[in-house]
Amino acid sequence: MKNDTEKVAELIEQALNNDEHACQKILNLYKGRIFSYVYRMVKNYHDAEDITFDTFIKCFKALARFDTSKKFSTWLFTIAHNQTIDFFRKNKQEYEYFDERHAVKDDFVEEYEKKKKMEKIDQALTKMPALDRELVILFHREEHSYQEISEILKIPITTIKTRLHRARKKLRDLVKET
Repeated sequence: MKNDTEKVAELIEQALNNDEHACQKILNLYKGRIFSYVYRMVKNYHDAEDITFDTFIKCFKALARFDTSKKFSTWLFTIAHNQTIDFFRKNKQEYEYFDERHAVKDDFVEEYEKKKKMEKIDQALTKMPALDRELVILFHREEHSYQEISEILKIPITTIKTRLHRARKKLRDLVKET
């Protein structure tokens, strides 16, 4: 039985041999996560769609240069990050927004309280520096490791740990203020 890494490696190999079905499978595997990440950054559905589309175009054009010893999702998120930064530069904008998984619960009160808490977190995140917001999103929402974030953002791991620690503390203080 193949693990996920082997399946993705096989799909990449097939995609490199012009197999459209393999490309479609790769797209289907990752488009939701990439779109979600980008949307939380740009806060505009149509812009997020465009950036996601551009991310996959760039991905498939550069697929032959992908280092199979690395994690594919990290490489793909690096492309998405760069596309998002390019979008902000082009539009002279700062990036902001954060979302958390919304688990399905039977308890309405618990869901309501969680929603209110997430609104406070969303509000607090908009007051944080862009890099801090992005670190929180990549680490907590996308569950990337320090190493993967380092590769995506091209920042040393020690800097990431320090910034993430400070960002959490700042976020906690901002949430308390709201």
